[in-house]
Amino acid sequence: MSNNNKYGNAATLVAIIGLLMVLSWLFVDVTFPAFEYASDDLHRPLVPLREFNSISEYSSRFLWDNRTLDLTGQAFVMVAATIGCLALLKSTEDVY
Repeated sequence: MSNNNKYGNAATLVAIIGLLMVLSWLFVDVTFPAFEYASDDLHRPLVPLREFNSISEYSSRFLWDNRTLDLTGQAFVMVAATIGCLALLKSTEDVY
């Protein structure tokens, strides 16, 4: 084992320990004001639900009655993903 590799491993270990200490200090001592400016007095929903109750019922009924549309869409996405993966894995020797 050469001396350069030995010092490189020690420097990496010191750097990792130092970063862990800094991150643990940030996690324990520093407070992040995530919701400091959020308003607690928002007591009403942003979208009034009374006027739109029938829309949710009709849309869910449409999706359950027309289940074949959903399955056809899922099958299309799976076939497109498979074709994309095969195109990525294609060898370039056949092109020339």
